[in-house]
Order: sequence, then structure tokens, then C-alpha cells
Amino acid sequence: MKITLKWILLVFFVFLTEELVAIDGISLNLSFLLIYLFVINHFFYKSERKKIAPSEFLPVIFFATIGLLEDLFQGIIGPAIISKTLTGVILMILVKQLFFHWTEFFKALVICFFTILDEAIYSFIVIYFFNYYVDPFFLVKSFIIKGLVNIPLGLISSWRKP
Repeated sequence: MKITLKWILLVFFVFLTEELVAIDGISLNLSFLLIYLFVINHFFYKSERKKIAPSEFLPVIFFATIGLLEDLFQGIIGPAIISKTLTGVILMILVKQLFFHWTEFFKALVICFFTILDEAIYSFIVIYFFNYYVDPFFLVKSFIIKGLVNIPLGLISSWRKP
């Protein structure tokens, strides 16, 4: 019960922060950090205690729920569900296939790369299927800013984990 309440409060805080904080007119992608933290917590600590491989069903439901919440805030249902679920599943595969201890530099690269990947998938879906035009320079600038902002926040939130 405590863990569920912790995650509900964390999700509420992240979406509130995403709505209130913007850098140079670019809203942040802190919701990917929820996916990153969920994968890290789900696959590293529980598997060490139980000595069995945890299932992938609960993380995928969590990814889709975070994507749905983001879509509800943005008014278009679909793109965030697909991008969050896809990047979360790829991150799960990466976590399950790597058995060595993650360094802080490697975690920073993973956070930045997957944030940019999430944004690229989301932007591709919105641009291609909803005929939304965005200046390519602004798009690349927003990807880089969102990726760089997530690095320190992700490293602080996953401190002393794998």
C-alpha cells in the first residue's frame, strides 16, 4: 500500500511539474523519468529478493497508463501511449540483457538517449498522422533540452540504484 501511494504521489508531482515548468517555451518530459524509475525498481531490487525473473506485464501496464495520462493532458489520445510503451519496453529489454553494474555515466547516457527516443517517436506520430508542422530546428533543440534536463533529475532520483 505504501509503495502504491508513493507512486501515485510521484506521478501527480511529475505531471504537475510538467504543466507548470517550461524552459524557453519547451515543456519538460519528466514522465519518461517515471518509466525509467519504475523499470529500475522493478527489475533490479525485486529480482534480487525473490531470485526469480519479474514479469513484464505490470511495467507495460504502467507505461501505457503514464502515456494515457500524458495524452489526456495534451488532448490527443494515442501518441504518448505508443511512445511511452515502446521506449519502456526497449528499456526493459536493455535492463534485462545487461548484467553488469551500471555506472553513473552509463545511466546518464541511457536517460538522455531514451528521452530523445521517446520525444522522437511522439513527434513523428503527431507530425505524420495529425499533419502538425514544427520547425525542424526547434524540434531538435527541444529534444536536446529535454534530454539534458532529464539527466540530472534521473541521476538524483536513481541514486545508489544498480
